[in-house]
Amino acid sequence: MPGTTTVVVDTVSEGLMPAVGAVRRQLRRLAGPSFPGDPLSTSQREVLVAVGRHPGSAVAEIADELGLAPNSVSTIVTQLVGAGMLVREIDPQDRRIGRLALTEQARGQVAEARRRRREVLHDALDRLSPQQVEALAAGLAALGVLADELKTLEQEREAGGQS
Repeated sequence: MPGTTTVVVDTVSEGLMPAVGAVRRQLRRLAGPSFPGDPLSTSQREVLVAVGRHPGSAVAEIADELGLAPNSVSTIVTQLVGAGMLVREIDPQDRRIGRLALTEQARGQVAEARRRRREVLHDALDRLSPQQVEALAAGLAALGVLADELKTLEQEREAGGQS
């Protein structure tokens, strides 16, 4: 039934962003800022968190993960190195590539922010029924696939615009 599918897609399309946004905002409010006292932009925080998840990554890899232009991430990295939050080391196999790592201070802040977010999430998840938790778990896989499809769509549109 194509009509039923369209209704479901429209419902998901209309509800997804507000729901995800609300979860992120509430989590941020309850868990507190990731980097208290540091006047970091959202992009700077995202770069720090991505490097924390993937230490040793190159700027291009972080840019790809975040869907940002490599030159923008390079500028952010330079700012974060200057602020003492990131270290950029030359790759011994290819001296043109800089590998990124969090400083000790930033590692501690990222770990503490992660701990607080997990604690808040666990508290909230404990309030859900087992069926709701299972539905969320199933939805995580679908969200990952959706993110991949959005990335593919972006690449296709970029390739189409380069003609």
